[in-house]
Amino acid sequence: MKLQVNAGRIEDTSAEAILLFHFKDETLGGLSKHVDEKLKGQIGAVLKNREFIGKAGQLYLVSINLEKIGIKRVILAGMGGRNEFTLDKLRGAASKGANYAKNLGLKHLAILHPLEAPVAIEETAAALTEGVMLGTYQYNKYHTEERSEIKTLDSVSIYTDVNKVKNIQKAVEFAETVCNATNLTRDLNNEPGNVGTPTYMAKMAEEAGKKHGFKVKVFGKNEIEGMKMHSFLSVAKGSVQEPKFVVMEYNGGGKDAIVLVGKGITFDSGGISIKPSRDMEKMKWDKSGACSVIGAMSAAAALKLPLHLIGLTPFTENLPSGSASKPGDVVYASNGTSIEIQNTDAEGRLVLADALVYAQKYKPKAVIDLATLTGACVVALGDVAAGLMGNDEKLIEKIRKASEKSGDKCWHLPLWKEYDEKIKSDIADIKNVGTPGGDAGAITAAMFLKRFVNYPWVHLDIAGTAWNDYEKPYLTKGATGFGVRLLIEMLRD
Repeated sequence: MKLQVNAGRIEDTSAEAILLFHFKDETLGGLSKHVDEKLKGQIGAVLKNREFIGKAGQLYLVSINLEKIGIKRVILAGMGGRNEFTLDKLRGAASKGANYAKNLGLKHLAILHPLEAPVAIEETAAALTEGVMLGTYQYNKYHTEERSEIKTLDSVSIYTDVNKVKNIQKAVEFAETVCNATNLTRDLNNEPGNVGTPTYMAKMAEEAGKKHGFKVKVFGKNEIEGMKMHSFLSVAKGSVQEPKFVVMEYNGGGKDAIVLVGKGITFDSGGISIKPSRDMEKMKWDKSGACSVIGAMSAAAALKLPLHLIGLTPFTENLPSGSASKPGDVVYASNGTSIEIQNTDAEGRLVLADALVYAQKYKPKAVIDLATLTGACVVALGDVAAGLMGNDEKLIEKIRKASEKSGDKCWHLPLWKEYDEKIKSDIADIKNVGTPGGDAGAITAAMFLKRFVNYPWVHLDIAGTAWNDYEKPYLTKGATGFGVRLLIEMLRD
């Protein structure tokens, strides 16, 4: 999709439709009023007759029949009450309007930038860009029938006041880069397990590095063994697919390293502790955290952020076989910690343990890991927010603020010392699951990870937010790319 910012007269646009945002029960003002005057009051008549009142989520199509006017359609998108405005509502309105135009078979949409919104114009420009680009995303790589009938929106022109163009253009370009990285993340995560193997994912990381300008080093099984990552390898034992440990590095001039770590289980059957068959096909998305790290590295490098950024993604399948790890086995992580594997379906923390130890070599200023780690986090927070835990209050607060602005919502959970008792093992240093009843499962999983860090660290359990089972305002079904916008929002600060 091509995006551009214009300062010309929108009534002269060559677009097939104009998208106009409107607050509930308000009269037209600013550029919207100007457009209505050119259209002989046709939009105002719709508002006066209360055919459209501007409720959040409401859409209305105004067909224009005027000579010497290029505009033939105006799509009105409701924003709700002005005092209830959020950037997420704008993202949702932009998504709904853009999808409406796309489903009409239109190729070029003009959008009137909502200058009247009660926040900075750069924020609204970025939000509407995100709504359009994330909301019209489609994953149709494997559809072979009726491909000619797939509808796409090819270009979007954003119109604004002439003195606002430069600031809005900059915000749109920034948001476009982040959205491209988010949609890359979604593409990678949507790949089925037979395609998105550890080898394939490592190759995709290398291609992203070549495209955006960051270094990529891929370690195979022998090298992983040489680094004594036996916790990681214990998960890979059941699969014929070779595990890969991918190290990405972008140095934009930052003094201290910031490390991103992503769980990369390319398919998770649960291993010997096998999952129920229902919904198991979705377990291709257990690589969400790693995909988000590849996306965030791509965005940071493309934006040339002045940072030293490291991305670590351990990739493997978790399958049952004669060589797979068994419940009751004991393995050693690369820092010498002994781990009793009581449940092979608690494998994410096992691969992350060695990656978190590896991160120590960079003497990092901060480490953030992302993982679809526990069903317990879904029980606690549903599909609305990721679990946010860590050992550094300043870093936690940075993530929390970034979540409010980016729309990737997080909720802080405690890591109190009392929870540490729940992962003590009778025969090893720790066990990979908490109490038999599974209470505080998201927290005890994070307490396990905490054993492998000696630096400022935050853990994001994205099990509920990385995948949509149904349409959301600006995120379609399937992979959401959760974490890319959150991380870039934090890193740009």
